[in-house]
Amino acid sequence: MVWCKMSIILICSTVLLIGWVLTLDQALWTTSETRHSCNWTCMILTLQWPGSFCLSLNTKNICKIPQNIQNWTIHGLWPLHAHSCCSCWRIYHSHLQELEPELSQLWPSLLKSRSAFTFWKDEWYKHGTCAACMENLGSPQYYFRTSLKLRMLFDIDSALTNADIIPSCNTSYKFEDLHSALAPLLGDSSVLQCVKDEKEREVWVQLKIYISKNITLGCHKQEKKQALLIAKATNTSSGHPCPPNTTIFYFPIDYVHPEQPCN
Repeated sequence: MVWCKMSIILICSTVLLIGWVLTLDQALWTTSETRHSCNWTCMILTLQWPGSFCLSLNTKNICKIPQNIQNWTIHGLWPLHAHSCCSCWRIYHSHLQELEPELSQLWPSLLKSRSAFTFWKDEWYKHGTCAACMENLGSPQYYFRTSLKLRMLFDIDSALTNADIIPSCNTSYKFEDLHSALAPLLGDSSVLQCVKDEKEREVWVQLKIYISKNITLGCHKQEKKQALLIAKATNTSSGHPCPPNTTIFYFPIDYVHPEQPCN
């Protein structure tokens, strides 16, 4: 009789434990599914200009421009309204070895204290895991390969050179001239970002390009409007939309004193 009661208690406890585990597993799955849902429709490919990148830093002496860097580089490919979706999706250096030569040229770290892989890893955790719900972005290799292809597709450097817009400490450019130089390549699907230097000059530092979910240029007007509102609401030292009513400087790269390219 005692053995029978103990068996019943054991069976009941096991059933309750299984039920609790299944409930917990379902709750975790639901939370994870919600967090990883692919509810974004627009991405921003952000390019940065090494010549003025250091001006955007609060501590400017941590900046370093490698000698092989001469063109616009990638800052990141960011799904709009999605951030840090899955820190558990690990990325290892070996995942990117095949792409490393291109990444080192087009997506370098410009900080002394941050290795290139650390930069790539941070971008993957913050943004890549959110983009990975799409098939052609669905792994670290796919995410970085697609980003590199987009950078090569949008040849910003040639578009500017062809319009006689070259880096200079003495010559500034009208906003509409910069926009017109990029229009054949990007249309209205980009935002120019500036920083102010010590002389209060507006200096071009970043270019944000709208990319739709299916990896084509452009996003819905509402998405672009929301992105611009966010940019205006978060004006910091790292950049703000370049004002259209003033001239803009496009500083050259100074490898020796990158924090003061035109002083």
